[in-house]
Amino acid sequence: MKVICFLFDPNVGGPTIRARAVYERMLAAGDDIRIAIPDMDGTAAAYLTERAIPLDRLPIAKPVLPRKIRAFSKFVFTAPISIIKLRAYLRRERPDVVHVNGAFDVIPALAGRLANVPVVWHLNDTVFGKGLSRILGRLVKHVADVIVIAATRVGQHYDVMDAAPHVIFAPVDIDRFQPVTHPLHSPPKATLIGNWNWIKGQGRFVDVIDILRGRGIPIEGEVVGKFLDSQTDFWQPILADIKARDLSDHIATPGFKDDMVAVLKDTDLLVLTSHSEASPISLLEAMAMGVPCACFDVGGVAEMMGTYGDDPAGIVVPEGDVHALSDAVAQIITNSAIYDRYRKAGRRRVVAHYSLDACVQRHQLAYAAAISKKEKIPT
Repeated sequence: MKVICFLFDPNVGGPTIRARAVYERMLAAGDDIRIAIPDMDGTAAAYLTERAIPLDRLPIAKPVLPRKIRAFSKFVFTAPISIIKLRAYLRRERPDVVHVNGAFDVIPALAGRLANVPVVWHLNDTVFGKGLSRILGRLVKHVADVIVIAATRVGQHYDVMDAAPHVIFAPVDIDRFQPVTHPLHSPPKATLIGNWNWIKGQGRFVDVIDILRGRGIPIEGEVVGKFLDSQTDFWQPILADIKARDLSDHIATPGFKDDMVAVLKDTDLLVLTSHSEASPISLLEAMAMGVPCACFDVGGVAEMMGTYGDDPAGIVVPEGDVHALSDAVAQIITNSAIYDRYRKAGRRRVVAHYSLDACVQRHQLAYAAAISKKEKIPT
């Protein structure tokens, strides 16, 4: 099977991490895999080629949100040329299937359709409002041969559940992400993992640490993620705010780290303050290592953590309620019985539902379904 996977972000993020893990296995099994990314500076290229995954840098623009009017207008104006170039690229490479990631990555999806290549369209975010999401969902249902969703709530958000989408959660290498055995740090340490942008909500993490320390609860924080050059208007004020609140000695901001095992070994709690998510890989990696989680209720987080059942991996609170999230963090780090229960539950859930082997198999099934559907359509 020959697969071309389009990643719209030149920086490492959840889709990049999933793609590297899955395609390394598929390459070893004899499949022909290529990943295509925009020809822009970023961390994704080195991250992928480190595992010898074939990579093409293509002259395509990274999708831009409509609120950035000038950049969005340029993106729309150049879209027809990009579609023509990608159609030519696909006709030259002749893949069996195209895998597109993100609801807004319309250009490679349309190019795949025009090149008569089966399209698997992977919805892995909930960043757009309901109106735009429903419009994009209708487009996805019209263009894609198979729809993949990163969690049930993602499919509901885009209103594509009637298309019988395949659910593929992010994968975890359970052999690599082994449970942490050390006791709680003194003082306890909470970590947020994510590139610095509005979606990840780093400012809200700062609020949580500040609230807890104001209550007299000693806690240290760390924000691990790349400082994106395109997001300086977002992260520079937060760094200034950390300093203004006299938290510089209590919140570390080391930037990007590529060894997530080491990061999670050095923390007691994962805190997720995102405005929007689908199935964040950092959450599953933390669960695999027995690191309890305190999160806002975004995307598939509650589904992943098992908070609808009686054996959750942590606490989920309403999105945006930093005081409720602070309460959750305090409850977890000050009650050893609760901490231990969440720690063990996280590992159990990952082993049962989110292994890399299961994720690879689900990718293969989605690709086979798309190819089969295309073959049945009269030409």
